[in-house]
Amino acid sequence: MKLLAKAGFSKQTSFKKKKAVVDRGEKIQGFLMAVIPFIGFLAFTAFPLGLTIFVSFTDLHSYDLTTLQWCGFDNYVKLFGLSMFKDAVVNTLYFLLSVPINLVSQLFIANLLNKPVNKTFKKIARLILYIPTIIGGVAVALIWNWILEPNYGVFNSVLSALGLEKIGFTTTKEWFMPSVLIIKWWSAGLNVLIFQSALANVDNSLKEAARIDGASERRIFFSVVIPQISPMILYTLMTECIAGFQEMSVMQIIAGNGVGPSNSAVTLSYLMYRMTNENIYTEGFGLASALGIFLGIVVIIVSVTINTISKKFVSYD
Repeated sequence: MKLLAKAGFSKQTSFKKKKAVVDRGEKIQGFLMAVIPFIGFLAFTAFPLGLTIFVSFTDLHSYDLTTLQWCGFDNYVKLFGLSMFKDAVVNTLYFLLSVPINLVSQLFIANLLNKPVNKTFKKIARLILYIPTIIGGVAVALIWNWILEPNYGVFNSVLSALGLEKIGFTTTKEWFMPSVLIIKWWSAGLNVLIFQSALANVDNSLKEAARIDGASERRIFFSVVIPQISPMILYTLMTECIAGFQEMSVMQIIAGNGVGPSNSAVTLSYLMYRMTNENIYTEGFGLASALGIFLGIVVIIVSVTINTISKKFVSYD
């Protein structure tokens, strides 16, 4: 009996030890799961943001932080006085204002492709729309740059053969931005795919109920379909606005010389790049950091505004 009692006590002790080890392991795991993301946040978000804010109040023209000099709000005053900054704001605003127009046209195409039309037409249309998404924005820009080239481009070669005057798509201010917006629109085949997926998941029973009540197809689309796909519309609106603030590569490829005709290719992102590379000795990191803070504030304001307005129109039911 004593041997059995000792064996039972030994098993209980062993079980308690194992449980204590498991509990300790779970605590360590929970601690690491909380600490590692926090360290990542400090290292990759908080520290760079804090450093950017600090540098924006200094005069820094190299990667050596020991050379910086405190200048207060001088960078912000200088920034708002730059003529190229004003051009960059206008060009970026041009992009943002084109976003709703692009989304409406892309939604229209997605709705058309979701209707029972010719399958061959659907396949060809999808191929034309999705190719740019697959090959990437830079490749698309290079192709369009070849098509729109002012002297020997495909489009101007056709105009010349017809005896018509050539158009300076990439060399004149009047045509540069519309040309870029057309390229950006064609590169947004992903939005059409997102809208198609959303339209395919619309509850058809609600549409049928509306038809029985005598609603027209237009009324059904705006009163039944749009509310159900409104979350996807909000998502594409937000992502396209953010992309508009980040736009640089396509415009630089089309412009060739960096700034384009009458600074038409200058966006806020490109201006920031220019300050820290080509004009580092005259403008530098301090001015670029001030621009980065300004851009961040504008993005936050736009995002909050869109989110606030969307609460009245976006339905998640």
